Amino acid sequence: METITTIDFSGRKKIMKSETLEQLKQFFLAYANQYIKGSHDPEPLIMKRDHTLRVCTEILALGKALMLDENDMMLAETMALFHDLGRFKQYETYKTFLDHQSENHARLSLQEIDAHGILDPLAAEEQELIKKSIAFHNAANIPRQGDDRLLFFMGLLRDADKLDIWRVVIGNYTNPRPGSQRAINLGLVDDHGFSTDAIDAILAGTFVKSGSIKRLNDLKLMQISWVFDLNFAQTVLWVKERSYIEKIAATLPDNPRVEKAIAHVCQYMDTFSPLNGFSGNNMDIMQIHHDFHNRAGV
Repeated sequence: METITTIDFSGRKKIMKSETLEQLKQFFLAYANQYIKGSHDPEPLIMKRDHTLRVCTEILALGKALMLDENDMMLAETMALFHDLGRFKQYETYKTFLDHQSENHARLSLQEIDAHGILDPLAAEEQELIKKSIAFHNAANIPRQGDDRLLFFMGLLRDADKLDIWRVVIGNYTNPRPGSQRAINLGLVDDHGFSTDAIDAILAGTFVKSGSIKRLNDLKLMQISWVFDLNFAQTVLWVKERSYIEKIAATLPDNPRVEKAIAHVCQYMDTFSPLNGFSGNNMDIMQIHHDFHNRAGV
C-alpha cells in the first residue's frame, strides 16, 4: 500500500527547538514517576506512562512515513507526550481511568498543561495546535470543518493512539496483566456469546456502539470496528502487517456471522484508499475515536 503525503506544510517558519522537546520529555518522565512512586497501586500508572512513550514512537513513525518536516515531527511528539497527562491525576483522585465515573481525562490533561505552564516556551500557534489535538483525542466527534493542518494532526494523534491501544488489549487477551479485568476488560463476563447488534454494525461498516456491549466479546468486536475510523493508509498497512484484527478475531468464538464480520473488516482494509493519504470519509464523519476510549480508560 503506497503512502502519500496529503498536506504540504513546508514553507512555514520552524519555531520549536529540539532542546525544548528534550526538556518536555524530562518533565513528563519526572511528572509520571512522581505519581508512580507515591502510589499504593502503581501498576496502572506504569501502564499509562509506558503507553504514552509508545504512542510517541508510533506518531514519530507515522509522521516519518508521511514525510513531515522536523518541526512538525517535534509537534507531533509533543502532543503524544502529553495527550494522557491527566490520567495520573485522574487515577490518584478517583482510583479509576473511567471518564464517565470521574472526569474527562483530555480535559484534565489540558488543565495540568496549563497549571504547570508546560507549553509556555512554544509559539501561540503551536500551543493551540497541540492543545486542540489533545482536547479531541478521546472525543466521539471532532469538528466537521476547520483548517486542514489541525484536522491532519488530530487524525495523526488518534491513529497513533489506536495503534498502541490495540497492542495493549491484544496483550491483555493473550497474557492478562494484574487488574486487567477491571481496567481493560471493564469487568465484562466472558461467556463466549456476542451481540447481534455488534455484528450488524460491523457489517454496515460502522462503529459498534457502547450500548451494544454486554459481554467481553462485544468489546472485542468494538475494538475491531475501530478500523472504520482510521485516517491514514499507512496506519491501515501497519494494522494489517501486525495482524491486529486477526489476533483479536482469534479470541472470538467460531461462528459464521463473526467470520463474515471479520472478512468484511479485512476487505475494507484491502480497499482502503483515502484521498491523498488522508481519509476524506473521516473528514466528513469525524468520529476519530469511540466511546470505549473514555469508558475503558486505555
